[in-house]
Amino acid sequence: MKQIFPSAISWWLFGPIIALLIGCGIYAAAAQTWLDALVMLPALGFFYWLLRYTYYEVQPDAQLLRVVSGPFVWRVPIQNITSILPTHSPFSSPALSLDRLRVRYGKHDSVLISPADRVGFLAALLHLNPAIRHD
Repeated sequence: MKQIFPSAISWWLFGPIIALLIGCGIYAAAAQTWLDALVMLPALGFFYWLLRYTYYEVQPDAQLLRVVSGPFVWRVPIQNITSILPTHSPFSSPALSLDRLRVRYGKHDSVLISPADRVGFLAALLHLNPAIRHD
């Protein structure tokens, strides 16, 4: 049975961006520049999509880690995962918090994620692949 782990969210990072988009939309609407106000809607919608649909799905039957962030999806075979290590890297990734895990798989591939339940997430992956190096 698959397990879903939502991303942790650093509101101090996303809150100001969302407030700025809403503020710009309200200002544009008040100034009656409706086209500018309408431009803010897709940007807000995209941020909502990312905030609502960023999660990490462990699929034991398929031996797969599925990383979903809005419209973007990564599929990582669990047997190919070599290590999961903590990081605070600010590089772009499907993680909504800077308290992240670097999942290395294959020879040179990695993805940065931020599951809210790190202990449960690691336990689910280690159950399927005990060879994963972790700290």
